[in-house]
Amino acid sequence: MIQRRLTISAAAFAICLGFWTHRGQSDEQPVGKTEAPKDIPQYTDKGELKLPSKFREWIFVGAALGLRYSEHGPYEDEEKFTNVYITPPAYAQFQRTGTFPEKTMLAMAVYRQGKKKPLGKRKLQGAFEGEFLAVELAVKDRANSKDAWTYFDFSPQEGQTALRKSAKAFATNKCFDCHAEHGAVDNVFVQYYPSLRRLQKPTK
Repeated sequence: MIQRRLTISAAAFAICLGFWTHRGQSDEQPVGKTEAPKDIPQYTDKGELKLPSKFREWIFVGAALGLRYSEHGPYEDEEKFTNVYITPPAYAQFQRTGTFPEKTMLAMAVYRQGKKKPLGKRKLQGAFEGEFLAVELAVKDRANSKDAWTYFDFSPQEGQTALRKSAKAFATNKCFDCHAEHGAVDNVFVQYYPSLRRLQKPTK
């Protein structure tokens, strides 16, 4: 009888040991390369901003056609479509407080107008987005710039089609001054982006 109990106890112990061993193994996570956060700016060793590869997964805030501040008149054949996206954490804070936090990024994808092909007697009206051309970024990151915001252009280099993987910041008078003068909220053209405009807090 005692021997039988010892046998049962040993078997039970073996089952428990096997359970905990298996559980410990399944809870272990493979050691791999840590992925960089996709919602904050990343820079090269030379200080250039890296192109966020998944900017289209950010929050879409608005689109425009040929929108720009210029001393010259409109050039309809050169007007481009733009789609603007903002990082989710920045959108969440703007929704709560009406302000943009440090590390905010806004990406502007630029498209050529699509070519209209005649379909018999019917003519296609309006305009649509055609060839993808470039992406530009606005970044709020005082830790990496003397200005509150910096602006970057990832257009392909001359003779190439692929976007640049990293880019230098524009000079202050290239973009910052215009945004500072005309941006409705903290250098951002909130007035032209419906998803942000509806969240804008009234000024006191």
